[in-house]
Amino acid sequence: MRFGSQITWLLVAGGALTSAQSSSSSAASSSSTGCALTSSDTNVLRYTYALSGFLNSFYASTAINSTVASQVSNSTSASKVLSNLQGIQHLDNLTVEAVRELSSKAPGFSAPSCSYTFPTVSNISAFVQYAYQFEYTLSGAFIGVAGYTKSPEVAFLLARLAAEHSAHATYIGSRLNSTMFQSSSSSLVSAYNPAQVLASGNSTGSLGSYLGGCVSAPSNPCGALKIGPLEANITSSAGASSSTPLGGSSSTPMSSSASSSSSASARLH
Repeated sequence: MRFGSQITWLLVAGGALTSAQSSSSSAASSSSTGCALTSSDTNVLRYTYALSGFLNSFYASTAINSTVASQVSNSTSASKVLSNLQGIQHLDNLTVEAVRELSSKAPGFSAPSCSYTFPTVSNISAFVQYAYQFEYTLSGAFIGVAGYTKSPEVAFLLARLAAEHSAHATYIGSRLNSTMFQSSSSSLVSAYNPAQVLASGNSTGSLGSYLGGCVSAPSNPCGALKIGPLEANITSSAGASSSTPLGGSSSTPMSSSASSSSSASARLH
C-alpha cells in the first residue's frame, strides 16, 4: 500500500489549511485594528456621555410618581403612564451605561465632570414639557454627531441611542400633542450638530445653558458636515448646520414656557 504518498498528501493539505487560517486571522486582526477607536472617537464619546448624563440627572431631580403621570395621562390610565415613565427613566440609565462601556475602549477617555443645572419648573406639567424637549434634543444630537465618527462601534451606539430617545420623545409627545406627524413636513426627524447643541438657549436643539461648559464640540475627521432635511454632506465650508427649524412643527417641541432660570443642579463624575 502507498502509505508514504498518502502521508505526504496529508501533510501538504494540513500545511495549506494552517496557512489559510493564519492568513484569515491576520486579515481579521488587520481589519479590527483599522476600525479601532481613535482620539477623535474619544471626543465624540465624551460629548455623548455629557448629554446622556444630563438627561439622566434631570429625571433623577424629580420623583416620577402618580402626580407626574396624571399630567400626561391623556386617554390612557395614569397607572400605565406611570409605568412607562418609570421605564423611560430606567432606559435612560442604561444609555449612560452603554456609553460608559464603549468608552473603556477609547484611547485616553476620561468622563467629563459636569455640574449640570436644570430649568426651574413651577409645576409638574412644565417638568413633562421639558422632558419631551430634552428627549427630542438628545435624539437629534446623537443623529447629528453620528456623522463625526469612522468607527462602526461608535456609529452603532449613536444610532441606538438616537432611536431610544426618539421613542421616548414620541411617547411623551403623543401624551401632550394631538398631532405628532404632519403630512406637509419636508424633513425627516431633526438632527443637530454638536456646536448647536452646546450653544446657550432654552429651545429645542440647544443644551449649553445646562451643561456648565463641561465638554467641547468634537471635530469632524472628514471636514464640515452640512445637515439637510433629508441627508448630510461633507462640505468645504468651515461651518456646520442642523436640520429642521426649531419649533417649526407640532412634532418638534417648541421652547417651553416654563421659567428658564436654573437653580436646581446636579453633578455627575
